[in-house]
Amino acid sequence: MKKIVMTLVAIFATVTMNAQDMYVGGTAGLSTDGNNNRELYIAPEWGMKLDDKLGFGLRLNYGYDKEENPLGTTSTTDITVNPYLRYDFAQIGKLKVFVDGGVYFGTSKTDDFDANNNFGLNVVPGVAYNITDNWSIVALANNVFSWNIAAPAHSHCRHDISLLEDFGINTFRFGFFYNF
Repeated sequence: MKKIVMTLVAIFATVTMNAQDMYVGGTAGLSTDGNNNRELYIAPEWGMKLDDKLGFGLRLNYGYDKEENPLGTTSTTDITVNPYLRYDFAQIGKLKVFVDGGVYFGTSKTDDFDANNNFGLNVVPGVAYNITDNWSIVALANNVFSWNIAAPAHSHCRHDISLLEDFGINTFRFGFFYNF
């Protein structure tokens, strides 16, 4: 076990020393409607560039959704960890177009029900505009591709594959990033 841990530490140290840039930031949002339904999400992110085109990062997502319906109020909490590889495939001046391909692990808990666990693969496109040398504004779309394996607490595993299912012009999340 010690050999495995030391090998992973050595790989991480090597990758970190060769990195050109690091960034931290994230996206956040709050929405409400006329029916007292509320949705909050916070998604901090950390990443590192390996070269001009390739990097990797980690996105943590926290979401809270409160919905009022005729039977009462229902609230759901979601937590997801999403490590990804980022590929920058176009840059026009200060505008950069990229795609993140990652693996995610998540859990979702609704009020008095047991938690549902998820695992899957996702592809997320985005654009970044460098406001200054250190600050960027980023827009991330929803998944253009996802393969999800859900493990509900009291039933069989479910596999879902979707292509452009949640993608649309009104699904972009905006945030700020600080580049080191």
